[in-house]
Amino acid sequence: MKPMIILIVMFFADPMHKGQDSVSIETYQGKPLVFYDQEKCAEWIHNDLDNLKAYGKTMYPEAIAVKEIMCVYKKEEA
Repeated sequence: MKPMIILIVMFFADPMHKGQDSVSIETYQGKPLVFYDQEKCAEWIHNDLDNLKAYGKTMYPEAIAVKEIMCVYKKEEA
């Protein structure tokens, strides 16, 4: 099974916004945060929702809201 990570996608008021709009969460307290079960990943998001939203706003203070937080397959490193 492929490893999954958490992805936070931000929403910007400027429809012409170019550049990054998301941040991936791959570690927690210095340790890898990887899931091999969709339910475990979704449970983590549910239990830590406020902190994940706050982190997204910290990374993109110009964004007006968190658009989506989801579990995605981790990109394979070359």
